[in-house]
Amino acid sequence: MRFALFILLFVVTIAFADTKKFVIDLKTGDREAFSNQLLVGVPGTIDYFSAQGDTVEVAVVIHGEAYKFFVDNLDNTQYGLDKSLVEHQDVIHKRLDEIEKKYNIHFDICMSGMHKKGILTEDLYSFVTPIKSAMVGLVKWQNGGFSYIPIH
Repeated sequence: MRFALFILLFVVTIAFADTKKFVIDLKTGDREAFSNQLLVGVPGTIDYFSAQGDTVEVAVVIHGEAYKFFVDNLDNTQYGLDKSLVEHQDVIHKRLDEIEKKYNIHFDICMSGMHKKGILTEDLYSFVTPIKSAMVGLVKWQNGGFSYIPIH
């Protein structure tokens, strides 16, 4: 009887749970905005909806000035001269790695802009996926039912 009741409760919970899907259009190069909105705000939003019983799927499309936060080898890029970024890189990388693993966030990066900035694929963090362009990625995710959230 308990097992049947458990199964019934599980089925009812699944029936009323919802999937929240959003894509972050990440362009900011401002470290404080990046930290507050992506590294803190996105996990907080995921936790909020998860506590309501919802499933959450998140994608991030990286372009504009946000490239610098996803480069592993800063010395191979123009960003190696940014002393503040170099000083905070380990903390940023650690937090990105944590949220990618904990929340299964999908990170896409625009190859068109990467090439213009001289960033090579091998200079990126391993969890970042190069895509043709930010526009292609944003269209793909939005056509997949993901709500658009800009962080500019």
